[in-house]
Amino acid sequence: MNIADPKYLEHLRDLPSGYLLDLLADNEDIDKESFYWVLQERGLTREELDQKLQRRRNSNWPRPYRLWTAARWLTLFNTLVVTYFNSTSLYQLLHSDHPFRGPLLFLSVGCILCGFVVGFKLTTHLYQGDRSILYCGFPVPVGFVDLQTGQEILIGKTPMILRMAVNALVGVNLTLFPLIFIYIMMD
Repeated sequence: MNIADPKYLEHLRDLPSGYLLDLLADNEDIDKESFYWVLQERGLTREELDQKLQRRRNSNWPRPYRLWTAARWLTLFNTLVVTYFNSTSLYQLLHSDHPFRGPLLFLSVGCILCGFVVGFKLTTHLYQGDRSILYCGFPVPVGFVDLQTGQEILIGKTPMILRMAVNALVGVNLTLFPLIFIYIMMD
């Protein structure tokens, strides 16, 4: 029981109640008293906590980290499809004599720049990606935090830059797709 450890309790206080409840519901070999202590500090009674835990354990809905995993893979698959669509359509636009070719290319450059900003925001997005790990970066995580210990898990510089580039590609495709789709519909 780590109730006497103020650093551990401070780490638990930084986590949202949903994460704490999910960790309690999923892990049997966890220090439950510290989790209960922090959740009771937030105004929940022991009976309410037991009821919420029982509801989470008996729920037919998948845990949020399972949904985030599915969302990550779906986003990566869609990015591949949209990248192919965007690149072939931009190639057609570059080699066409469309009357709006100049403005469309100018708007495409603006969309690409905005896409890098969206990609940066995706790189800083925090979510629970695994049972006890908090991910930073969507859809490809660039950093991790262990929710049970509060320790940061670092990856190398080169893999981190490559992961940030993939997230930027997602952002670019997200912002470029509507413009390219409009161009295709105008043809």
